[in-house]
Amino acid sequence: MAFLLSTLRILSFFSSQGWQSWDVEHRPLIPEGMPELVDDDLRFEDGPAAPRATAVVNRWLRELPAGGAPAPSSWENYVWAVKEWMGLLAEHGVGLFDSRERLKAGLSRYSALRVR
Repeated sequence: MAFLLSTLRILSFFSSQGWQSWDVEHRPLIPEGMPELVDDDLRFEDGPAAPRATAVVNRWLRELPAGGAPAPSSWENYVWAVKEWMGLLAEHGVGLFDSRERLKAGLSRYSALRVR
């Protein structure tokens, strides 16, 4: 199945410290402390126009402040929940870009496990 998720992800929190040495013209617009997920092979895409699930999740995370979650503590809560959910999906062979039915089943399973 395409887009199966790796179960190992690295979680880091953005810091612009030293950005002048990154070969970019301007300081990045990413907020300080913004969480970011990286697959264990350190890749964000599988080819041209083929972003990985972690890249899509990172884009969503960066939109949280404008979407009503401006507090860094909220970002951290969201990233831990989505990281856990992505891991559960991968354990059951469900990709983040899978069918709506399979994603709903994965969300139901995840919800049931969280209340225990």
